[in-house]
Amino acid sequence: MNWEVKYYPEYWDGKKLAYPHVPAEHPKFAQSMVVGNIVFVSGCTGQDTITGKPTPKNFADQMKIALDKARIAMENAGSSMENIVKTFCMVRSLDDYPQLRKTEVEYYAEHAPYLLENPPAATFIVVTSLARPEFLVEFEIVGVVDRAAPEWGVKYYPEYWGGKKLAYPHVPKEHAKFARTEVVGNLVIISGCQALDHDTVKVETDDFKEQTRIVLDKIRAGLQETGGSMNNLLKTNVLLKDINNYPSYREVERAFFQKHAPDLARNPPASTVIIVSELPRREFLVEVEAFGVVDKRALGWATKYYPGNNDASRAVSAGKLLFLSGCDGSNPNTGEVETDVVEQQIIVALDKVKSAMEGAGSSMDKVVKTVAMLRHLEDYPKMRKTELEYYQKHAPHLVDNPPASTFLELPCITSPETLFQIDVTAVL
Repeated sequence: MNWEVKYYPEYWDGKKLAYPHVPAEHPKFAQSMVVGNIVFVSGCTGQDTITGKPTPKNFADQMKIALDKARIAMENAGSSMENIVKTFCMVRSLDDYPQLRKTEVEYYAEHAPYLLENPPAATFIVVTSLARPEFLVEFEIVGVVDRAAPEWGVKYYPEYWGGKKLAYPHVPKEHAKFARTEVVGNLVIISGCQALDHDTVKVETDDFKEQTRIVLDKIRAGLQETGGSMNNLLKTNVLLKDINNYPSYREVERAFFQKHAPDLARNPPASTVIIVSELPRREFLVEVEAFGVVDKRALGWATKYYPGNNDASRAVSAGKLLFLSGCDGSNPNTGEVETDVVEQQIIVALDKVKSAMEGAGSSMDKVVKTVAMLRHLEDYPKMRKTELEYYQKHAPHLVDNPPASTFLELPCITSPETLFQIDVTAVL
């Protein structure tokens, strides 16, 4: 089975976004990374790095630029925009959600008509800030090079609300539109799940634990629909509006696994918790997006869980893909944050990444995608400089070949003292 990794560099103003082509404090990331048939594209913002024009102040204009960059990245990887299978949309204001969906569908109508009736899996969040204060949107995608590639074929499972398929023209342009799941080869990608009743299109409870049970049941149903089971869950990204709900989430999750997925009760999935400013509807308290496999024993897709704490595996591999749990700046032995110096927290977090990679039989050089999260936007230059210095010492391949990357400023991370967290996808 083909698991070849290809790096596609990003250029701004003719400069490759890698050191020493740009300063140590500057953004440095790939345009995309391809693993086998899967394309990981870095988060695309509304900054016009194509023509160098000033960043527009209008949301729709920024969204069009972000979509242009995503389309170009897919084309440079030998694919097309029609081969997007997952989107992760980050905005500064929930008020922009209808405009985001309208702009997206109009762009697809022109450049990727297949996605109108077959929209990708999707997740949407509101964050405190993106890499620059003027950025209003960031659009991260996962795609494929070829929907019909041998052993990597894509299958789309539609979502329905109130009996209507979540695709245009079945729902208005401003409405949510996404797949329930997308399968790439053996990999299952599940859209962010919330506690919405799909028949009434309403949230019927404001109890956090009940919302969590509904969300987990939707993930279970999504995996079962593909022919798999909840036991085949590999990775979750848990999106919460209130960090105080985190213990309750894990409590409900443990009980759910014990009842519905005994394998996960023993070996939980890798997991990253992201505290957001808002979710697609204000009544949503929790959203979870997930990755799994149809069959853990499928040829070329051997699955292994690498023990972490009681709530999450340190890492989970499927074939050559490796998903890590979120790594923050807390002491790995005590869980306590022992410094308020952001550079030191970043080093602790990257040490955790390195340890998890090596524990899985890989190395830091094989990181293909990161989502970097900071509590304070002003720490962004320090983050990039510290990251570079760490790569120079521990992963020299990444200095000239940085991974795909997305950045978020969050209202809180894993604790009030935590200043940094990183989510990593890699290869063995």
